[in-house]
Amino acid sequence: MKKIVLFIILFTCIKNYAQRNTADSLYNKLNKVQSDTEKVNILSSLHTLYSNNNNDLALKFAQEAYSLSNKINFTVGKIKALSNLGTVYYYKAKNAQALNYYLQSIKLTQELEKKEGANSFTKKHLSRCYNNIGTIFQGQKKYTQAENYYKKAILIDLLSNDKPAVAQCYNNIGVIKQTMGYYAEAIKNYQQALTIKMQLGDSISIPSTLINIGTIKMTENKYNEASAYFLNALNYCKNTNNLQDKALALINLGDLYYSKKEYAASLPYYKEGIDICKQQNYSEFLSYAYQSISLPYFKLKNFEKAYEFFQLHITIKDSIYNKDNYKTLSEMQIKYDTENKEKEIKLLTKDKELQTVQLKNNEIIIYSTLIGLIIIIGFTIYVFYAFKQKQKVNLELDLKNKKIEFAYKIIDEKQKEVLDSINYAKRIQYALLANSDFIKKYIPHNFILFNPKDIVSGDFYWATNATLNNQDLFFLACCDSTGHGVPGAFMSLLSIGFLSEAINEKNIYKPNQIFDYVRQRLINSIGSDNQKDGFDGILICIKTDTLKKEIEITYAASNNAPILISTNNLVNELIELPKDKMPVGQGEINTPFTLYTIKAKTGDTLYLHTDGYADQFGGPKAKKFKRNALNKLLLQVSNTNINEQLEVLNQQLKDWKGNLEQVDDICVIGIKL
Repeated sequence: MKKIVLFIILFTCIKNYAQRNTADSLYNKLNKVQSDTEKVNILSSLHTLYSNNNNDLALKFAQEAYSLSNKINFTVGKIKALSNLGTVYYYKAKNAQALNYYLQSIKLTQELEKKEGANSFTKKHLSRCYNNIGTIFQGQKKYTQAENYYKKAILIDLLSNDKPAVAQCYNNIGVIKQTMGYYAEAIKNYQQALTIKMQLGDSISIPSTLINIGTIKMTENKYNEASAYFLNALNYCKNTNNLQDKALALINLGDLYYSKKEYAASLPYYKEGIDICKQQNYSEFLSYAYQSISLPYFKLKNFEKAYEFFQLHITIKDSIYNKDNYKTLSEMQIKYDTENKEKEIKLLTKDKELQTVQLKNNEIIIYSTLIGLIIIIGFTIYVFYAFKQKQKVNLELDLKNKKIEFAYKIIDEKQKEVLDSINYAKRIQYALLANSDFIKKYIPHNFILFNPKDIVSGDFYWATNATLNNQDLFFLACCDSTGHGVPGAFMSLLSIGFLSEAINEKNIYKPNQIFDYVRQRLINSIGSDNQKDGFDGILICIKTDTLKKEIEITYAASNNAPILISTNNLVNELIELPKDKMPVGQGEINTPFTLYTIKAKTGDTLYLHTDGYADQFGGPKAKKFKRNALNKLLLQVSNTNINEQLEVLNQQLKDWKGNLEQVDDICVIGIKL
């Protein structure tokens, strides 16, 4: 049976009563408020909201709160953020960093008290920091320091009549008593904490005390009572989405079944607890869970699994305690060097004595014979030991080779799963691209050269229609999203959705206003950290009746310019139309997009393209094809049939690229007016 039982030292900073609607409300409020001080308070609330069920999000909001507080010199915001950062790093098993943040928070709080006097905020905050530092020292088995900090905290809490904090101190004192083996005193303190929590209806922190009582019952082999406490805690956690205590309840249930020698029954609880710990980066809990699950696998004679999980436990444990390991190794090295020096001195002294005896007593033959026998015996022992070591190494190598072979099989399966997922994403993306029959309905003579660099594409083309004042409008876009492959594909899907939303839901029909709307939607959705994600592209709007009369096309252009080839006096003339030098997304310039108008006539050719074709490396010197060469090629093919133009562009790209890799997604659209 394992010697360690996993119980909980309760942190006072991690209370979370909110549900999903609370998160949505805070997010909405964060996007609307103008005051930086209020933003800091909302970020602090978001940290509290996620502290029990998403450690990474909790860290993100705490860091943002501290950064903004520091920028505007908001002392109360910095105090809260430093304390919240300490809590996150504690659960990441980074105790030195956690302690540093708590001490910084305490220092700022004491400076604030000297300046403005003590108040309910500073008292409560000092109490929480003292309590949390106590838990760190307790985890390091420095019980005297831990108890001193708990006493500081409970003195403040009693004077302030802060019942939740008093309950938490009782809980932590109970943990100390339990660690020292004073189970009756531990349960007495736990029951006092539980009574207060029940009176307050504190459903978030109740599970921690239930788990602690359950661990004592399990240590005393009272398995039925222990199980009841763990299951009761688990029910509370499921109702409040308290992932931290849920993980600990599951791991302790695994321990319970292991203690009852029901090894197979323990595995599902360990696995579910491990999944939560991995997801939330609870490193210290995860290390314990890996060690625990290795034991039932060993008992079930699944030695490969047992070895695998024990190695994971050692890896995490080494990462947490690497400084302690270094200190231990240094001490061992000093001890080893000292012992070697002593042996050398003894050997030199013995040799000197032997030489003296040999010279005096003339017994060199006897000693030589004895030494020879010793050498032969020693050599025989060495050969036998080396043979055994070689056997051991060979067995270990064989096991490692089997593990490597097994790992490669897993990698192949995972790679296949990833490729299957990306291919399915391709089907989704192609379903959202403009249908060729739909485009031909409005523009009979057209071609689309669409050649993604990877399975899915950041470039996209898209079309839709709308009716304005009984007049049918046709919209066609050719765009290049930020990135390519899977990230670019996600961006293209998001952009297509916003384009469709602007026209079909918001009834915006001017191309420049559509780009303005999509840009704002992208910034609001993904640009909160000044990320310059979005797309470059062209959106044209054609009134369908103009295809039969005078042709007038309106458009908006972001960084990419449409190309118009028109025939004047039997000579083809290429015109690179105007564009706005800014992206549809976060950029250096965020002025409104310009509405441009194309005056064309029947027989003219309009080209829309992204930068992929011009940026492709190739040719004899492996250089870019360049935009001027592309314009020249379009001018050459403009008089030919639209399908022949597509063939020429494809062949030219293939010949230019040769054996080089395609560097970007490619999209070229040709329209014969």
